[in-house]
Amino acid sequence: MNARQIGAACMLLALLPIAAGARGFSGGGGGFRGGGGGDFSRGGGGGFDFHNDAPASRPQTFDHSSTGPAGTSHSTTATNTGNGYNRTTTSSNGNYNRTSSGSASNGQYNHSSSASNGYANRSGSTSANANTGNYSHNGSGSNGTGSYNTSTNGNAYNHTSNTNTNASNVYGQSYHGGTYTNNGYAYHGAYGNPGYYGNYHYVANPVYGAYGAWGWNGGVAWDAAPYYWGGGFWGAYAVGVASAVAWGSVVNASNQAVYSYQVQTNSPGAKLLSSYNLTQTQCGPPNLVVIYGPNNSLICAQPNNLVAAGNYSVDSSNLTIVSYNPGASQ
Repeated sequence: MNARQIGAACMLLALLPIAAGARGFSGGGGGFRGGGGGDFSRGGGGGFDFHNDAPASRPQTFDHSSTGPAGTSHSTTATNTGNGYNRTTTSSNGNYNRTSSGSASNGQYNHSSSASNGYANRSGSTSANANTGNYSHNGSGSNGTGSYNTSTNGNAYNHTSNTNTNASNVYGQSYHGGTYTNNGYAYHGAYGNPGYYGNYHYVANPVYGAYGAWGWNGGVAWDAAPYYWGGGFWGAYAVGVASAVAWGSVVNASNQAVYSYQVQTNSPGAKLLSSYNLTQTQCGPPNLVVIYGPNNSLICAQPNNLVAAGNYSVDSSNLTIVSYNPGASQ
């Protein structure tokens, strides 16, 4: 190297700390330390300091698995999609197995799981949207004695939901029920056959339920008139008069036809139907709400989200309907 090249090299080394803002070197302008050996890894100890440089990008997929005592195993896989994530987890121990999955993307969330232990099985799934407030859930399960399934749909922002449940067992017993929630008020409909949670299932009156006994009648007990159909509960008229309009019939447990008649406006029975949002219909077709009233009377109505199809009796003290099996001793 001639004198001209040496001079240019010295000039370049002299300018480097200035151009780099003196950050790339340490030791008070000493530049390279240790006899020119250089330390390129530790700031403050001489040489270059890389600690403030941007870290490498994180992995987009994460996998983890582990094992534990008694044959337990567990594994998880998670993926960053850019707009959200996907995750799946599995666990097992002997006959027990469980799998769960979840995902999120642009305000849409989903979760599902299933599990079994060699005797019983259970599964469920839930989806929700943070933008609209809509959500839904479905669940089911079974074991050696029976099975069930339930479904719910609703909206978290307007506080509404609708749930339906069905269950049965190996003894031929069944249960069907529904719950409707609106702005904090919950209405229930349920019915079952004897032996499943007992013979009785009360369906709370959404209008008069908080009034106590005879609150629907101003606190005065209703006095049935035995010479009117249904004691006058469905209207103040006797069977056979011109004003009594037949609305079909139902064959009871004794194989006898029980006739229904049109409910009269402003009668206790009309208040009962109105409070449950029920509409009277002709008796005869299947899958109706059949309400057995006082004095061997009955009427039929279309089921709705408050009252499921089935047989009911009337508690006239608070206008509440109760699940009822006409063929069983109550």
